[in-house]
Amino acid sequence: MERLQRLPEDGILLSRKSMEVQEEVRDHVTLERILYRVDGLKVVGFLAKPIVAEGAGAGQPFPVLIYNRGGYRTFSKIKEEALHRIAGYAARGYVVLASQYRGNDGGQGRDEYGGADVKDVLALAWLAESLPEADAGRMFMFGHSRGGMMTYLCIRHGLNLRAAAVTSAPADLARRPLPFALEQLYGDLFGDPEENPAPYRERSALCWPELLRVPLLMQAGGADKRVDAEESQLLAAKLEALGYPHKLVLYPEGDHHLENVRAARDEAVFAWFAQWRDREKS
Repeated sequence: MERLQRLPEDGILLSRKSMEVQEEVRDHVTLERILYRVDGLKVVGFLAKPIVAEGAGAGQPFPVLIYNRGGYRTFSKIKEEALHRIAGYAARGYVVLASQYRGNDGGQGRDEYGGADVKDVLALAWLAESLPEADAGRMFMFGHSRGGMMTYLCIRHGLNLRAAAVTSAPADLARRPLPFALEQLYGDLFGDPEENPAPYRERSALCWPELLRVPLLMQAGGADKRVDAEESQLLAAKLEALGYPHKLVLYPEGDHHLENVRAARDEAVFAWFAQWRDREKS
């Protein structure tokens, strides 16, 4: 995979617009819709951050959390429910950044499902460097489904993360059988995996586990009908053999979104981040 190069304007914040947040965190968090530059394109994203009262802690930067959404194009784009989660993550003491990915929600370019659009996520990390309230040296990433794949790809590209977490993340796009909708999506995007294996391998972490050198939490559901939990199990076995820090949590009754174990899912993510949040990187 060709390394994605940072251009001078990548990660520049072009505009920001305040948004409403849910009542329970309204006094603690601000939320903005942002427009930022990547590859000469205008990409839509979101920025949530804690509100700091005067006194102790004022002026101290917060660690950064990049959240990667699932789906493709408009399917599963960030809407009200996801914005509530993002604001809730900020209330835990993180500056949170998220991308709609290029070509979505009014942004320019074309969603490539793990191609050049990976740079849309990397550019959020570069954008964080310009935010005085963000400590870009303490950066974390959380991705769901396709967003988990994007997380793996960001690690592969060498993004400086303290730790990462994924839920229901595909690790082998060439795996068969697949749900019809996914097989059709992959086929339309990349063709037959036997005739054109390269784009499948480039997006499949099971093909390059040795590059996942970031403490990694994986969560998967046994009742997931979109991404087989065995993909996470196989990847965990490879990380174990490599001696890389990781943890796998399986929920036998968990669905694709792990919504039926939401509290346990989120607590596991932030407990994992807490292990690495204030630890010096080796």
